Amino acid sequence: MNGMPATHPVEVVKIHLEPHPNADTLSIVRVHGWTCCVRTADWKDAALAAYIPPDSIAPETSAFEFLGKHRRIRVKRLRGVVSMGLLMPAPSGAKEGDDVADALGVAHYQPPTPCDFGGQAGPSPGGYRPTYDVENARRYADEVLVPGEPLWVTEKIHGANGRWCIQDGEFFAGSRTEWKRKKESLIWWQALDGCEELRQFLRDNPDCTVYGEVYGHVQDLKYGIDRGVRVAVFDILRGSEWLDGRTARKIGERLPWVPIVRSEMIYDWESLAAMAEMRSLMPGADHVAEGIVAKPIIERTNPIIGRVQVKVISSAYLERP
Repeated sequence: MNGMPATHPVEVVKIHLEPHPNADTLSIVRVHGWTCCVRTADWKDAALAAYIPPDSIAPETSAFEFLGKHRRIRVKRLRGVVSMGLLMPAPSGAKEGDDVADALGVAHYQPPTPCDFGGQAGPSPGGYRPTYDVENARRYADEVLVPGEPLWVTEKIHGANGRWCIQDGEFFAGSRTEWKRKKESLIWWQALDGCEELRQFLRDNPDCTVYGEVYGHVQDLKYGIDRGVRVAVFDILRGSEWLDGRTARKIGERLPWVPIVRSEMIYDWESLAAMAEMRSLMPGADHVAEGIVAKPIIERTNPIIGRVQVKVISSAYLERP
């Protein structure tokens, strides 16, 4: 998305215990924008910990035996307080700010996509058409967003990331990381073949790459789709330049876009985090939203994450079974 790798670190953080309002034996540790509930006795003398964020996968090692078969780190409510992630003892010699994911063997959870995985890779179009990542606002909002800055906020759809373009009259369809060979069983081609508005936009704009989410019968949130898949567009790259939200929707007015949550809001963290706790705005959906994506109304970059845009994942979404 921004020329920089996606970051899913397991960061070494300082421990500062805050009282839990409803449990004498528990305390709260705040890590950036996350809250994590811990047993006070386990951490009262600790200075550092390794913070493992939600949607991480713990390895099958002795250090994580207490998790049993539940290796995916989730969000839970402990005595009325949302606990996001897991704190583990920091590895010997680690210092604050270190990423110890590799040392602990922790990986980022990637949900399975129900489609044919055999022989998917296809030819790649030329030009700059990068993979797409959005960093977590709970980790980066305070470092990359400016209080009082106007933001554009859209719903984050739960599905499979996709990208599409046309070159020399030939359509290309890809996932987040790989361009796919043309095959009817692949959801990225199903989405393109089933959306004439997307096909026509690419014919009319061969200098553009369209990024969107393939949704429907892809993940557990179906958005009211009885069968098959659809596409919800969330971004357009023209050449090597990302278009701001308003410009993108103007030139792609017939495209099926993700819902706008707020066309303009003045940034403050509490308002942004609360906004993510909503029902999906997708027509036909009757479930929680996965969350939101926020970016400045005027496109800009930041040396920490590159292109400035962040996601806030709904706690209700993370708490679902």
